[in-house]
Order: sequence, then structure tokens, then C-alpha cells
Amino acid sequence: MKKFLLMSVLYATLVIPSLAARERNATRGVKRAVAMFVAYNFLYAFLVLVVWTSMED
Repeated sequence: MKKFLLMSVLYATLVIPSLAARERNATRGVKRAVAMFVAYNFLYAFLVLVVWTSMED
């Protein structure tokens, strides 16, 4: 699970822009990408602070 949390940064770097690129309007695509990155960062911070600290090696 810890490895997946670390690799999720790489996955997000690839997946989020590809999802936002599907928008027909470039401005909406950029806004969508920024919103998804902000949401991802909050989720990642929560997972690292709560889940990571409760895991054992």
C-alpha cells in the first residue's frame, strides 16, 4: 500500500492532464486540470497524514 501511495504521484501526473485534455474548450480544460490537481493534493495529504502513519512496515 505504501508503494501505491508513492506511485500515485506519477499516475496523477499522467492521468489528470489526459482527462482534462478531453475538454473541447481549452480554458475549461485548464480549470478542470487545476481543480483535479487541487483535489488530488488534498486527498494525498490526507492519505499520507492519516493512513501512512497508521501502517506498519
